[in-house]
Amino acid sequence: MSVLKTVVLLFAAVLWLGASVVARPQTAAEASDPLLDGHKIVNVVDDLLIFWEQAKGKKLRAQQRLWNRLVENKHRDYFERAVYANAGWEERRLLLNHFLKQLPGRVSSLREFNKMAGANIRVALMNFKARFSEYRQQRDIYLGLSFALFDGSVRPVQNYDGIPDTLCLGADVLVDYAFEQMQIAIAHEFFHLYHFAFLFANPSLAQIRTAHIPLLVEGLAVAGAEAVYPLQAETTYLHFSEKELRRQKDELAVNSRKFLELLKEGATPDQYEQWFTSRPSEEVPQRGGYLLGYEVAHRLLAMYTFEQLVRMTPVQLREHVEEQLAAMAADRVLLFATTN
Repeated sequence: MSVLKTVVLLFAAVLWLGASVVARPQTAAEASDPLLDGHKIVNVVDDLLIFWEQAKGKKLRAQQRLWNRLVENKHRDYFERAVYANAGWEERRLLLNHFLKQLPGRVSSLREFNKMAGANIRVALMNFKARFSEYRQQRDIYLGLSFALFDGSVRPVQNYDGIPDTLCLGADVLVDYAFEQMQIAIAHEFFHLYHFAFLFANPSLAQIRTAHIPLLVEGLAVAGAEAVYPLQAETTYLHFSEKELRRQKDELAVNSRKFLELLKEGATPDQYEQWFTSRPSEEVPQRGGYLLGYEVAHRLLAMYTFEQLVRMTPVQLREHVEEQLAAMAADRVLLFATTN
């Protein structure tokens, strides 16, 4: 039995003793949860299932009206700030219509997923706190729907300043994950919350918008999930295929130089964000920033603890990132020189 399954089963046994927790998912109306430091899990999937009981078999226009009344209006902040964000009305309509058309074939698996979703989130939080004992939950968690845009993400749902503060889980994506993969994905997002509590304490927009921030934010979150659930394949932590991981590792020095140039040129988010998406190009590998950040994080963790790294300022982090990217960019040059 893997380390991950052993740890999870131990915590699941504890959760089983609280039958009210495991027997059904927690809704927004229920009392706050001590494990979540007084906060709660807002279960949007519960409202989806209620919606579907009334919407199944109806025409799309009628389903849209029911959706707005029974789901979206009830969780307006979540959908506006976590799902739609800056999307225009046409894009919103297309996202919703595509989701509703896919729903008949997905609702049964979502219903089964939802039976244990609240317990699974608590297991992930217990395991995360066992490794990062100083972590405290500061906001409610949304077990939501992402219209296939994300499996998990920290979004600015509960503030008006645009600061990411709320863990939003996309049940419509997580439903297709193996149990181990789901636990690691949730731990990855908990690490973001842990890091952001320090990183955004005194934010400077110019410093936060620099390319080194997402690089190390994502790299540390991958390494953080690895620390919570060790001894899994790197492909699981990075959400890569084995072929893609091998390819990007072979190109690590080249990609390090490319990203270092972005930093030196003062690249804006629209110039570097492709490094953190699943849309590859000739110049940018698929999710290439995740592997680069993960490699940088591992090098820094040989010198500092997680607890020290999450407390570093954006200026300090930039210095470390540039230093490690430069070293990684030189690795292949040194290797070539020593073999000739």
